[in-house]
Amino acid sequence: MKRQGPLTHLKIVEFAGIGPAPYGAMLLADLGAQIIRIDRPGGYPALADGLDLSAMDAASVCNRSRDLIRLDLKSEGGRATVLRLISEADAVIEAYRPGTMEKLGLGPDVCLQANPKLAYVRMTGWGQSGPMAQMAGHDMNYLGLSGALSLFNRDGAATQGIPPLVGDMGGGAMFMVLGLLAAVMQARAGGTGQVVDAAIVDGSASLFALLSGLNAMGQHDYSAGNNPLDGGRHFYRTYICADGEYVVVGAIEGAFRKVLLERLDLLSDPDLTRPTTKNEAICVAKLSGIFAGQPRQHWVDLFQDTDGCVTSVLSVSEAANAPHNQARNLFETLDDVIQPAPAPRFSETPGVISSPPVVANKNAPHALGDWGFSAAEIETLITGKVLEAAP
Repeated sequence: MKRQGPLTHLKIVEFAGIGPAPYGAMLLADLGAQIIRIDRPGGYPALADGLDLSAMDAASVCNRSRDLIRLDLKSEGGRATVLRLISEADAVIEAYRPGTMEKLGLGPDVCLQANPKLAYVRMTGWGQSGPMAQMAGHDMNYLGLSGALSLFNRDGAATQGIPPLVGDMGGGAMFMVLGLLAAVMQARAGGTGQVVDAAIVDGSASLFALLSGLNAMGQHDYSAGNNPLDGGRHFYRTYICADGEYVVVGAIEGAFRKVLLERLDLLSDPDLTRPTTKNEAICVAKLSGIFAGQPRQHWVDLFQDTDGCVTSVLSVSEAANAPHNQARNLFETLDDVIQPAPAPRFSETPGVISSPPVVANKNAPHALGDWGFSAAEIETLITGKVLEAAP
């Protein structure tokens, strides 16, 4: 497996999970980290109707760029194998309910004894402490408790649902990666290993720090949809076009708004040149009528190469073919799956998708060999049914 990027010196043991943990591990692996992902024998059961995670080994984008083996962690041989891997690692990622790893004999105390410099990263929804720590939950549950979900309400009604981006991926995975890298840096600087408690409820609360500051200054009302930055003003919201597609207007600053009005021939309109919250409905109605009069591409062409801050609202499939995104190679196709390219970008040590998601244990000999296991040791693990054989 070809690895390149700024993190090729980093070795991580990842215990397979769903949601934010594999996504965070994907980010690290895309940037060169050597990660071995350990799953339970048989993999995951179906999670819900239409969502069968047991079939995701060879297709899940979040599982790319790293090796996968399935070990019996309830066996003495399985635990010994994991501890040997951990002794060579910089970090561990696990996303189980608090106490699960301790029951397996692989909790932080045991692992830090095997490797005193280890960053032991625990990715959960509620965190390792608090009265809700042992409760089940998913993205929207954590967003609801942190207060972040209320920021998506509209017209006095709570949002019915949003994709698991703000909680799982933003508040969870991104903060998990930040915590892991910080702990590894601290250990390498002469410190000791430690436990990183990465909770989605914590991270999602941190994500609205900007709005908290604006609220304290009297510039943002937590009543969703009534503010300049959440669609409450005519110059920062989406509009439907004649063909049923959408554009987004983001002309917050006065200079950008002037370009917007100039291109729309509205510089002489007193409502839009001197807008107030009192005439906001009039401004929205005027812009809505104008944008509804032409198809989306007309507006894209009109504002091309300007600072009017008017751009398309693209579907996911359209985004892959957008000229700007193609110029930046924003998406890559592996095994007929369109997926985002590694990010962020580095001038000297660029990351790379080193492989599509691998089938469990198909590369077990190679994977364990890279971590110092001999062919005889790997065969012993397979014959002892500690390591699940490739199908």
